[in-house]
Amino acid sequence: MITRLSGLRRPLARPLRVPLVFAPRLVATAAAPPPSPPPPAANERAEADAEQAFEQALAQMDAGRVGDAIDGFASAARAGSAGANFFLGLAYDGLLGENALGEPHVEVDPSAAARCYQRAAEAGHAEAMLNLSLCFRNGEGVDRSARAAFQWTERGAAAGCERSMFNAGVALDPLHPPWGSPGAAEAELQPISKDGKRAAGYYRDAVDAGHAKAMVNLGILLYTGTGVEKDAAAAAELWRAALEEGVQQADFCLKNMEERPGELTNMFENHQQS
Repeated sequence: MITRLSGLRRPLARPLRVPLVFAPRLVATAAAPPPSPPPPAANERAEADAEQAFEQALAQMDAGRVGDAIDGFASAARAGSAGANFFLGLAYDGLLGENALGEPHVEVDPSAAARCYQRAAEAGHAEAMLNLSLCFRNGEGVDRSARAAFQWTERGAAAGCERSMFNAGVALDPLHPPWGSPGAAEAELQPISKDGKRAAGYYRDAVDAGHAKAMVNLGILLYTGTGVEKDAAAAAELWRAALEEGVQQADFCLKNMEERPGELTNMFENHQQS
C-alpha cells in the first residue's frame, strides 16, 4: 500500500485549509478605498520570521521535544511557512511519534491533516503534494477522488517528488489495475486513462531520481513492449540494478525471464506503491 512521507528533516508542506466564514451582507454605503497592500519589505520580513520559527521548531524536534515542536509548527504555519504546515499535517496524521503515555502528541484529525497538507502543497511543497494525493485517493479527511489524487500526484512529480513520479507511472500503466481508491466500488474508481508511453516516462523520471521499484516496473514495460519498444536486455539491466537495491520482485522477474522467455507473468499484483 502507499505510505505517506513522514519524519523528514526538511519536509515540503501540507496546507491547512481554513473553513470560510461569511460575513452578513452589508447595506450599501459609500465605498471605502481598498486597503493598501503591505510593502514588499514587510512581506519579506514576515516570510523570514515564519521560516525562522519553523527552523526553531525543527531544532526542538531534533532535541526530542516533540510537543514543543508541534506548537512551534502551528505558530509558523499560521505565519505562512509551507514546511511548518507539512509537519503540522504529519502531527495531525499521527506520524510524529507518541508521547510517554504511548499516545499521539496531538489528537489524530484526518481533516486537519488534509488542510495542512493542502496549504503546504499549494505553496509548492512537493512531499505535501504526495500526502495530499493519498488523502484524496483514500478519502482521508477529504472526499474520495481518484481524479484529484492523480492531479496532485502529477503536481508532486513535476515538483520533484520521486514517489509521486512512481505513483503517476502506476496510475497510467496499462499493466496495472485501475488506479482508484483501494477497495473502492467500481463506481468510485474514477479510473485514470491508461497510457503506457506516459507511464514509462514517469517511471524513467523516478528511476533517474533513485526510486528502485520504478526500475522493476519500467523493466516490465520494456520486456513486454508496453508503451515502449521491446528491449529485454534493457529490462534485465534494470532488474539487476533493482535487485542490488534490495527489491526482491526484480529477482522474480529475472528468474521468470530465464526460465520462461517471453512469458513474463504480470507482476503488478505483487508490487506495493511507495
